[in-house]
Amino acid sequence: MKIQMIKKLGIVSCLAVACAVVSPSVVRAQSNAGFILFGGIKDSALDYCLDSGTSGRSDRYYLEVKPQKFKVSEVIVTYPEHFTGSFDTSDIKLRVTDQCRGGKDLEIESATWDKETRRITIIPKEAIPSKTALRVVMSNVRNPDYGGFYQFDGRVMRADVPVPVYIGSWVITLD
Repeated sequence: MKIQMIKKLGIVSCLAVACAVVSPSVVRAQSNAGFILFGGIKDSALDYCLDSGTSGRSDRYYLEVKPQKFKVSEVIVTYPEHFTGSFDTSDIKLRVTDQCRGGKDLEIESATWDKETRRITIIPKEAIPSKTALRVVMSNVRNPDYGGFYQFDGRVMRADVPVPVYIGSWVITLD
């Protein structure tokens, strides 16, 4: 009788281990500074978070903009040609924070998406003071149907001299 119980427990525990190994884990959010495969010395990876990170689904992107030594009058995000997702410009925000989520939203003048040049431009109502940590928060982003790596590049426009300054890249990974 004891031998039969031990055999049953052995089979049950083996099945439990097999199910744990085979069943996929659910990823609810992603955070990653990414890495830059190609580019010059000035290239630097910027941090980001996603609410989903799953291809073919709606998502929210939190893109880090590191503090600058000058006032910022625009934030510009460009993305690669093979990114076939879409953006909802009515739900794009600039948020003062050095964390992925949370922080204080800034009032923005406009957020525009130029599909032809693959460029999103966010203009705050007032220039953002120097040394301010920001996040670009883009809600209702429709991820492409296929997963992969997508390098988004960030630039800011100086308030004093209207020249775009490269700030780094977000290498976004979608499952």
